[in-house]
Amino acid sequence: MPLLAALAFLGLTLLLGTPLAQVVLRTPVRLRVPALGLALLTAAWTAQVAVTLGTLGLSAADVPAFLTDTGTGRAMLTGLLGGTLLLAARVSLTPLLPLGPALAMLPGALLLVWGASGVGHGAGHTLEIRALHALHLTAMSAWVGGVIALTLARPLAARAAARFTPLATGSLAALAVTGLLLGSEHLPTPAEWTGTRYGQTLLVKLILVTLAVGAAALVRRAFARQDRRVRLLLAREAVLLLAVLGVTGVLSTTDPHDHPGPDHSQGQFHLPAARHAHIVQRSASQQNSESVRETLPTSELSGLAELRSRAST
Repeated sequence: MPLLAALAFLGLTLLLGTPLAQVVLRTPVRLRVPALGLALLTAAWTAQVAVTLGTLGLSAADVPAFLTDTGTGRAMLTGLLGGTLLLAARVSLTPLLPLGPALAMLPGALLLVWGASGVGHGAGHTLEIRALHALHLTAMSAWVGGVIALTLARPLAARAAARFTPLATGSLAALAVTGLLLGSEHLPTPAEWTGTRYGQTLLVKLILVTLAVGAAALVRRAFARQDRRVRLLLAREAVLLLAVLGVTGVLSTTDPHDHPGPDHSQGQFHLPAARHAHIVQRSASQQNSESVRETLPTSELSGLAELRSRAST
């Protein structure tokens, strides 16, 4: 479901981006912010698993098998393990050295972002494509997390904003490069950018990102002029970036090759991949009231087929 995916992205941003911003900006971020991120990520992924198993006709007893027998389940476990380690490192930090906090949080951050990159369109792809998703998520978290950290900072120091500029610029460059590569992977022909739901949603995301870049330019100018409206301008940039996260949630649950047309697929949870396989389709009478289709990477079909066979016996 798009809403659950968007909440997962928000949780990832708070959990990964705000501690990174604290290290780079040298401005305090309350512990409850990344803690809220871990809670949101856990809740969103738990709900996604519940929706998927419910659609497959499975029960809570099948959750352990789903988490261990499918790539998506293992990615979620990896991400939550990394997030827990990251938060633990954040709690126990003693920043005696400039790089101490970053080094302490690095193992958890790497596990977190690698796990998150295996949920959604990163599932079932090659390691290279999954690495691009990981870089894309890291850059997104750094930008959004930095803006949130600045918005919440008391007091709001121009020096912290100046430190954020290189991070934001690097994040935007990484987003542009990885986004272009991933876009060409999921939408290989120009016609698919306007002729598919995924392409159309991606164009909406690009418009929002462009608006956010414009808002960031206004924030930078406000800092240079010591404009009192700088916090308001920061909040506007944050709202635009939150909208980007929402659209990203829609993207992550949309089949890149799904063309616009009448259907009844709302509320589904998709696990897209390089190759998709139809694994659940209800009877014709059930389709009249509700049509449900789950798509999973081909490599995960055997594990889920075994789960379904156990549930039916």
